[in-house]
Amino acid sequence: MIRHHRTAPARHSVAMVSAFAGPMVWLAALALAIALLSFGLAPARAGTADAGWRIRLLDAAVVSGATVTLGEIAEPVGPISPQAWRELAATPLWAAPTEPGRPMSVNRPRLQQALREALRDTESLCLYPGTLVLQRGGAVLREGDLRALAVRALTPALSALPGEASMQDYRLPPYVFLAHPQQQVVVENTLAAPGRNTLRFAVREVDGSTVRKFTGSAFIDLWADVPCAAQPVNKDDVLTPDKVTHVRKNLAYLREPAWDGRGGPWRLGRAVGAEQVIYQSDLSGVPTVRRGSVVTVLYYSGSVRLQVQGEAMADGGLGETIPVRNLQSKRQIYAAVKDGGTVVVR
Repeated sequence: MIRHHRTAPARHSVAMVSAFAGPMVWLAALALAIALLSFGLAPARAGTADAGWRIRLLDAAVVSGATVTLGEIAEPVGPISPQAWRELAATPLWAAPTEPGRPMSVNRPRLQQALREALRDTESLCLYPGTLVLQRGGAVLREGDLRALAVRALTPALSALPGEASMQDYRLPPYVFLAHPQQQVVVENTLAAPGRNTLRFAVREVDGSTVRKFTGSAFIDLWADVPCAAQPVNKDDVLTPDKVTHVRKNLAYLREPAWDGRGGPWRLGRAVGAEQVIYQSDLSGVPTVRRGSVVTVLYYSGSVRLQVQGEAMADGGLGETIPVRNLQSKRQIYAAVKDGGTVVVR
């Protein structure tokens, strides 16, 4: 129970003023005493709705003794005095789990009933989780602890990424129990890539052996300047320098690897709008011979060498075989590309 620390001093002040002052002063002192009493009762009657603090029950806790105390399973929220919380925290609740290292679950209705019996009016200030999981002895790591482990393990990989990397949107277990404080949790995978990354955790004994494993995930944002179209570019257009710019993008949301800006000459396999990303898969080499162009067709047969004009029916790179229509006979033949204006039939 929280003691009414200010009650006696308030009454004493009323008595002193009434003995040595007039009626008006006495009335003022009485009003002051009532105010002091009301403020003194606020922490004592913690169950009142106007209390400026609450008791938040944890979803997982480790207890040390044979009896669970409020301070082991709860924490104060708001401006409660340290002395008042120490008194509340020492409140015994129920018997602790008998077997060390084996968690025990307490559902919300049972938790409310136990605290109502132990705290009476103060119970109305409790904030409950869906379930409280208790373990006698050992240790518990909370989500914040697991997040810190993930950040520490992946920081070197994030620093090596080409751009400004950061992690967010963690999806981790709310808590992990350890059988004893000497066990430790480690992150097994230390590679990082833009987008959602799986985190593999392992609980290890002091000798390095793995007790159990569990997983989580985190989303990695990676901001970098990537090649984009400086203006709308049509399909099959040759990608000249004036058509390319660099725009800061989050690589985590790109559907595939962006072009690295190297090589060429290139032409586009699809239309790309202004400031849209140019992907590596969008590019193909500029053909030596373009479809529809007029080329010289050379026929080689033994010592015979003929030359006619033809129309390329498809694009073709150096050395590739493409269909060509003989402009004289109108027949289609296949010839190998020799250069930008010549194909050869052998």
